[in-house]
Amino acid sequence: MLAGVKSALRTFEIMELFAERRRPLPLHEIHTTLGYPQSSTTQLLKSMVGAGYLNYNRETRTYLPTTRFSHLGSWLPGYIQASGGYREMISELQRRTDETVALVTQNDLFIQYVILLTPSHEYKMAPRVGAMRKLVDSSSGIAMMSRMDDAKIDKLRRYSNAYATDDSERVSLTELMQQIGRVRVQGYSHVPHRPTMEVSSIAMPLDADLYGIPLAIGVGGFAERIDVNRDRIVSIMRDIIAEFEQGAFAPSPMPEGDDD
Repeated sequence: MLAGVKSALRTFEIMELFAERRRPLPLHEIHTTLGYPQSSTTQLLKSMVGAGYLNYNRETRTYLPTTRFSHLGSWLPGYIQASGGYREMISELQRRTDETVALVTQNDLFIQYVILLTPSHEYKMAPRVGAMRKLVDSSSGIAMMSRMDDAKIDKLRRYSNAYATDDSERVSLTELMQQIGRVRVQGYSHVPHRPTMEVSSIAMPLDADLYGIPLAIGVGGFAERIDVNRDRIVSIMRDIIAEFEQGAFAPSPMPEGDDD
């Protein structure tokens, strides 16, 4: 890996560590947790401080992100909320199903959770907003791929297999096309017991997109709840998408100052 690419990747991994720990972190904790050499971590942190993305406290010898980093992508949630009524749609879908519901985008070979709402009950194993999973191994990914031509699907599969670390992660074209064929017939993807045995999910593609990036909505939760209630959940999802396409979910007004 090129040095510049490695440094860029490490920068984001450091910021993700702060997002996970949510407190000031000392040098030792950063480089030991992430497995980086101490010397290169020190130089990278100094560069991030100099650029204004980290604050360094000399008394406690700890680092903390500044608001400059958070502002980089702060416009996107507001854009999603202010355009199309996506958040309102997800909120209503969550209310009617009482399960974890997500708006999902394609991100290269992966899916990424853009909006995520969880139920109040304890029967949930939700990912975090921004988390990614393989496109070929998720209900939302299969749903979005059902709208693509077969040549593009095979290309994505081959690229995904090239990054697999062992044979168990590789997906056959026959198996993938069988899954996609079912989605093209029934209109939804149902992936039981993945990414863990305890979890299942159902997803449908949307006609709308985000700057040309495919979108899907997904409902997930404990397998025994999702699998037993599949028909009811699918019916609710179809109703919600139909209402969405008819403009039933008006976007909420943006609070003054959010577009600054």
